[in-house]
Amino acid sequence: MMNKPTATARSEPTTNHMARERVGMSYTNSGMVEWVFHVKGSLIGISTMRRYLRSTLVALLVFCHHVAVAEPVKLFSIGSGDISGNYYPVAQAICKAFNRADDSRRRCSPEPSPGSIYNLTALQEGALEFAIVQSDWLNAAFLGTAPFSHGPAMTDLRVIAALYSETITVLVAPGSDIFSALDMLGKKVDIGRPASGRNATVNHLLESLDFSLGDFGSVRELLPANAIEELCKGTIDAAILVVGHPSALVAEAVERCGVRFIEFDGPRIRELLGRSDTYRKSFIDLGMYGLPGEEIPSLSVVASLVTRTTVDEKLVADLYAAIQQAAPMLAEEIPVLSELQSFLVSSTPLGVPAHDVVERAP
Repeated sequence: MMNKPTATARSEPTTNHMARERVGMSYTNSGMVEWVFHVKGSLIGISTMRRYLRSTLVALLVFCHHVAVAEPVKLFSIGSGDISGNYYPVAQAICKAFNRADDSRRRCSPEPSPGSIYNLTALQEGALEFAIVQSDWLNAAFLGTAPFSHGPAMTDLRVIAALYSETITVLVAPGSDIFSALDMLGKKVDIGRPASGRNATVNHLLESLDFSLGDFGSVRELLPANAIEELCKGTIDAAILVVGHPSALVAEAVERCGVRFIEFDGPRIRELLGRSDTYRKSFIDLGMYGLPGEEIPSLSVVASLVTRTTVDEKLVADLYAAIQQAAPMLAEEIPVLSELQSFLVSSTPLGVPAHDVVERAP
């Protein structure tokens, strides 16, 4: 049987050494004193230890309080389009510009979508704060005309920035016997997904020109990337795009299978230009795609960044300021935005008012 340790077990004459021995003997099993002892490197008393633990606990509670009450990140979205088109990379670039410039807890997120019609509907329902849309359907939503005639006009829509021109671009399969817009009648033609601005624009153009979808041999409603795939396979004869140039998707189609461009021109189209404020005369420079230096006549609308007056005005102002500041970089990084700076300083008639923060901006 072990003998109980005595005070004479160690030959340490000083009071402090005796105190350390007694602490070790009395509290060896406590663990806490041993831990404090090793951390401090010297003997501490029970009251000192309690003060240490109390201050540590207070600091921990203060830290947890700050974590608990920290302001959450506020996300907002820019509705765009299919990821293979222009809207998504443009929205992505704008969001990156905002997120780089903003030091608050707000973050911009680019949202893929079917396109303009969907985006405007989502704005109306409050599911999006901002959206990139075609100017023709922006105007229709503002006035409450088809395809937005089923509800009240969105008179609180406001333009933040006109971004770039979007041109009616008719691509036909290699070897096709289509050489003019009228040659598409009776052929297999893609017009885009139902909720896209492209689909709505083709329908509106046909109606304005006294034609209908029934005048085509058959109609496909494909995503742009799928339309290019079908063109190159020869399973469709033509695809009607509404796109800014240069377009990576169009460049891929030219390189991959040699699709051809068709003029979107003629007496009926020129007459439409004379009586409509929706479309503008434009040209596609084929030199952008490594083709002989020729310009193809067509019509165009304008891709625009829009919001509603119900969205926080400071957020709108900060987003616009970020676009202004980053405009040279955006023009360099995104080919379709090559003329962004001129769009920002010019007054582009879109039929919808500019946002107040744009009007007040220097």
